[in-house]
Amino acid sequence: MNLREHIPLAPLTTFRIGGPARYVVSSRNDDEVRECVQFAKTHELPLLVLGEGSNMLIADEGFSGVVLCIENDRVVITQSEGKEIVIADAGLNWDALVAHTTREGLWGLENLSSIPGTVGASVVQNIGAYGVEISSIVTWVDVYDRESDTVRKLSAAECKFGYRDSIFKSREGKQLIVLRVAYALSKEGTPNMNYKDLIAYDGAVKKIVSLADMRTAVMFIREKKFPHLDVIGTAGSYFKNPVVKKEKADEFLLTYPHAPSFPQLDGQVKLSAAWIIDHVLQVKGERVGDVGSWGAQALVLVNYGHATAYDVASYARVIIEKCFTATGIQLEPEVVYVGAVE
Repeated sequence: MNLREHIPLAPLTTFRIGGPARYVVSSRNDDEVRECVQFAKTHELPLLVLGEGSNMLIADEGFSGVVLCIENDRVVITQSEGKEIVIADAGLNWDALVAHTTREGLWGLENLSSIPGTVGASVVQNIGAYGVEISSIVTWVDVYDRESDTVRKLSAAECKFGYRDSIFKSREGKQLIVLRVAYALSKEGTPNMNYKDLIAYDGAVKKIVSLADMRTAVMFIREKKFPHLDVIGTAGSYFKNPVVKKEKADEFLLTYPHAPSFPQLDGQVKLSAAWIIDHVLQVKGERVGDVGSWGAQALVLVNYGHATAYDVASYARVIIEKCFTATGIQLEPEVVYVGAVE
């Protein structure tokens, strides 16, 4: 177990924001994860699991506990019931996994290309993009249970996936640390074109025929929408798309008939937070000090260099309040707040 003290967390997040951690531990296997957890328990310190920090806003005063950075990165491919089962360690970079499966000719993850973060974060967040959610691909997840001091396997159903949600974000799952994830992929497939940007690319840039074509298209589209992380700090999409009752959606669409809307299986309707921020609030591209809404994608809040966690959270709060005042719709941050950021 590699233990370090008083380590700045800003460089460990894509927002480039956050004060120091009392301890940072790098773990490369299950035993070192267990050792870190026991260290935190012995010293009565809170524990924070940090992948690549791509969906976190960490308080300016930092974290007065133990930050666990899981750095294992193995990939194993097996076969089961006609599917290719890809088992990846939690610390593996997510896009590295997508690149690997694409090279192996395995369909399933290509629409999720270029999403920052790790394999572990993919199930915690139930990541999704361009018509695909990871919950539809996950077979099982190996977790370390801090309370029982055991490693156990959760089925996809036991992960209780929801829209940008899972058991790992709930009270009952907070004691679970993701170690490995198994995804069911296939050697046979066709491009999933269930998204307007992919259809536009297919018609204007290049026909999407192969698995490699799809990955190239998604990477091209995302590059146009999102800032380069080595230049601009961001956690990507800051807000969840609001899911509202049909009556509320009908009321909204009566005023804004051109707004995108997506009926859900439970009868509710998902609306586009990006469209609301852009067309209703009209703050896309706005900059307030070192914080702003990215000009190419309204849903992305950015740190232009010296923004604090308080700056970002305050700006997000203004957007939330403006949205509710204008539409009666409550936006909810997708980004996880660590510590007192407001």
